[in-house]
Amino acid sequence: MTNDNNFLQSLAQKCQDQFDHQCDRLTVIFPNKRAGVYFADYLAQLYDRPIWSPAIMSFEEFVEIKQTKNYADDLQMIFLLYKAYQEIVKQPEDFDAFFPWGEMILKDYNDIDNYLVDVAHIFRVIKSQKELDEAFRHLSEQDQQTIQSFWKGFLPTPNKKQDEFIATWSILAELYHRFNELLTENGLIYKGQMFRTYAEQVIPIDEGSTLWFAGFNALTKAEEQIIKTYLAQGQTDIFWDVDAYYFNDENQESGTFFRTYAQDEQFKPSIIRDLKETIAQTKLHMEVLSAPFSMGQIKGAAQKIDRLSLTAQEQSQLLVILTDESLLQGMLHALPTHIAHANVTMGWSVAQARIYLFLAKVIAIHDKYQANQVKKIHHREILALLEYNDLLSITQERVTRFDQAAIKGNQIYQSVSDIKSDFPELGQILDTTETTQSLLTHLIAFISDLDLPLLSDLDRSVTVLIHGTLKRIDKAMSSHGIQLNFNSFHKLYLKLGTTLKLPLSGDHKQGIQVMGILETRNLSFKHVLIVGMNEGQWPKDGSNTSFIPYNIRKAFDLPTVEHQDAMQSYLFYRLLHSAENLWISYNNISEFNHNGELSRYVKQLAYETELPIIKTSLVNPIVAEIDPIIRIEKKGKVLEQLHQFLVHPDKDYTRLSPSALNTYIDCKLKFYFQHLEKIKEPKELVEDMDPSLFGNLLHGAMEHLYMHQKYWTTDDISTAKKQLDQAILQSFADQKLGNNAEQTGRQLIAYEVIKSYMLQILAFDEQHAPFNILGLEAKDFNVDFPIETTTGSVQVGLKGIIDRIDEYGEVVRILDYKSGRDERTFGLMEELIDSQSNKRNKAVFQLFYYSMLYKENHPDQTRPIQPGLFNSKDLFSAQFDTQLTQKEGRKGTVILNYLDYESEFKTVLSSLLTEIFDPSVAFSQTEDEKKCQYCIYQQICMKG
Repeated sequence: MTNDNNFLQSLAQKCQDQFDHQCDRLTVIFPNKRAGVYFADYLAQLYDRPIWSPAIMSFEEFVEIKQTKNYADDLQMIFLLYKAYQEIVKQPEDFDAFFPWGEMILKDYNDIDNYLVDVAHIFRVIKSQKELDEAFRHLSEQDQQTIQSFWKGFLPTPNKKQDEFIATWSILAELYHRFNELLTENGLIYKGQMFRTYAEQVIPIDEGSTLWFAGFNALTKAEEQIIKTYLAQGQTDIFWDVDAYYFNDENQESGTFFRTYAQDEQFKPSIIRDLKETIAQTKLHMEVLSAPFSMGQIKGAAQKIDRLSLTAQEQSQLLVILTDESLLQGMLHALPTHIAHANVTMGWSVAQARIYLFLAKVIAIHDKYQANQVKKIHHREILALLEYNDLLSITQERVTRFDQAAIKGNQIYQSVSDIKSDFPELGQILDTTETTQSLLTHLIAFISDLDLPLLSDLDRSVTVLIHGTLKRIDKAMSSHGIQLNFNSFHKLYLKLGTTLKLPLSGDHKQGIQVMGILETRNLSFKHVLIVGMNEGQWPKDGSNTSFIPYNIRKAFDLPTVEHQDAMQSYLFYRLLHSAENLWISYNNISEFNHNGELSRYVKQLAYETELPIIKTSLVNPIVAEIDPIIRIEKKGKVLEQLHQFLVHPDKDYTRLSPSALNTYIDCKLKFYFQHLEKIKEPKELVEDMDPSLFGNLLHGAMEHLYMHQKYWTTDDISTAKKQLDQAILQSFADQKLGNNAEQTGRQLIAYEVIKSYMLQILAFDEQHAPFNILGLEAKDFNVDFPIETTTGSVQVGLKGIIDRIDEYGEVVRILDYKSGRDERTFGLMEELIDSQSNKRNKAVFQLFYYSMLYKENHPDQTRPIQPGLFNSKDLFSAQFDTQLTQKEGRKGTVILNYLDYESEFKTVLSSLLTEIFDPSVAFSQTEDEKKCQYCIYQQICMKG
């Protein structure tokens, strides 16, 4: 049974009624191909035996087969336009600068031809205000005022930029003609010119044949002229999918074009004939869901599909419209399991495809490293390529081994030859290329060699599309003598990511249908779900990129923002012709590029009609979680782990360092994670200068400088100043940061800062020479420190590495190098281990600890042991001294001899160690969340 509300189905019935079994006498022209597919299916359902089908095609196909030239694609057109531009302009811009406004020009040329505008006329009147006044005498006074008001505001007084603007306009007419000449020379034509040419000389249809135009809404002037020419010749009809609801309402933008056509003598009879009243009589069930972000809407749509519980036969009557193609993958993954088939009919941007992203990274590498001809590549960029290892048939195990080897050797940059040795699969696309043409050759060959059967259907389709596109670019560059530099080619490739679309087309006979907005033209469905019905998505943002100002477009009847709005409004309202169930979702979250507002079409529908609209919201309740309190009790296995630091004569044990003790004081739980559970931070390539690495470099450089002799005089230090560079470079090499030629900008800065620190240290040493070096980075200092626990007396294993021990006069100095903001002053001894004190001085604690290690390993030592600190905060002061000061009164007490403080410090240290081994004191989190900001265990603790 024919459904009169289904435009294509009723059109098929008309075809049977008029032609019976002689449908081959008919040619039916639709706005797009998809409508023809559905029409053919509806027609087949009306016959019980095979018949000859009508010729069914889109308007573009119909016009294209009538002429001999080949249809030019976007790449061919932009290259030919650039070639014409180079011929006309004395100092042409580079291709990448030309590309964006070249696209605008092509769009404008296409509009000018589609709307049959006189080229010379439109560009002349824009260029010259005086000529504009003369040229528009035939226009209404209102149109003349509209154009003049634009120019008065646009060019009140000439300046350089305005002159340049006018100069640009002055070449557009000449550029148009030269561009079309080049197209003709190459046997090519573009859509606008193709329609203009055919509109000027329409080829009559064969006698005995009939021509139908069906489902059109917004016709270009060329299309309108072609259709009216055929109508005048006879044997032609036009059918409209139009409803009285928006046709009769002068304020309804959906009916804008129909009301205009109804004023035309040739179109009016068919419009009056086809006018239906379906929307006003609809029993539509309508729901609107506000949901956060894309996934919220997709989740809501999936739930709605599930609730519909459609049978396999009914599923073909379900249409899902995605206003944004980026929603496609998420929507397909979220579909309920009982949906056996989801047929996608829309263009899908290749910018989301993995093979596109992979090649984008390859081209970016050539663009970035072309100066050194891709001799060395950053490890991070190699890993970015290897994220697509499955496309290259490279196992993940090989990638992991490669990464681990680079981290072990701290290979920040790697040569192409080494990369090719590990991964021959990358050799072809990373080989040195002198020109973009050479790179294109490599990329095309690389894609040709890919094992396509191993790729997924989507990856394989995109790969074939990109392969053909790159070949077209290569051919266009060769044919038209245009050379792109690497940067221009990179920008062109990135642009292709937004313009190049993979045409997806599914089976319309079974399963749900997933489409974009334009693909829905002329189609009818009972159940319609629209995902992403936001203002700015449907209707699309009204911004119009064009060289032709709005007022001039309006005066010449070129499409404007209002034109686009009317088209998009019609596409929405015509869904209501046959829909019984309409479900709409929109993103209710406002973002920097998103307004979180429901489309005005829905609001307009709610205002105009009395349709009941069910409004719901998908809410993700946000509950502020309380940070978990983590306490690790010292019992069982934990206590056993802790006992590893106790001295055992019969088994191995571990010694505690001063940094481990400082960790415990700062956060007991961090000590547990780091030293008992051995949870280590993953190793990474060291490139940036974090405080730890910077300190290691300074320590290493000072060790290399002083390690070759023990006794140092003023002259020796003067000589050492000349060896600074060698010592620093050796320290960089120790940290696997490469030689001087391979250092990055940050490393070079660190190099100079370290050098300045060392010069200050040497200046201090020069004033205090001579002295005798007793140890550098001294490691052989261990102490078995006795404490009392609940189970009796035990000894805790302690160790430490002392930066420098020297002998200055009768004093033994224990010296430490600090590159941070450490202070040389401290308060009470107890504060050195007080985790709650903001006066705690970690550096001073370490120096007393080192002094204790030295004394315990030299029990007969009677000379003063003086701890000292080379701290960068004070190092450049004229009165700098390494001595520590305990704050007492105003002046404070200088620490001249550790032995005077030995008993007090050992009491404090004993108290700390006793607490560590006290089973009643759990390993707990710090209360000072400032300490958590850069802690590697932050995600476990959820603090900070």
